[in-house]
Amino acid sequence: MIESILFNHPFIDANKRTGYTLLRLFLIQNKTDIIASPDNKYEFVINIASGTLRFEGIVSWLTSNTENTDDH
Repeated sequence: MIESILFNHPFIDANKRTGYTLLRLFLIQNKTDIIASPDNKYEFVINIASGTLRFEGIVSWLTSNTENTDDH
């Protein structure tokens, strides 16, 4: 989802914000959230948008930078 929106730019503006927001909503709906710093989140989004980070890298980043919120 985030890779497709950020890499393919389906909207005239706000592709990065939309992709990131949809990712967060999906994670929260599934009782998970991102625990990375704001700078790391920004770098994550920029790397996806530039094509530097693709599907496998996105999965790896999310695995390392998310936690289950059901435990809280």
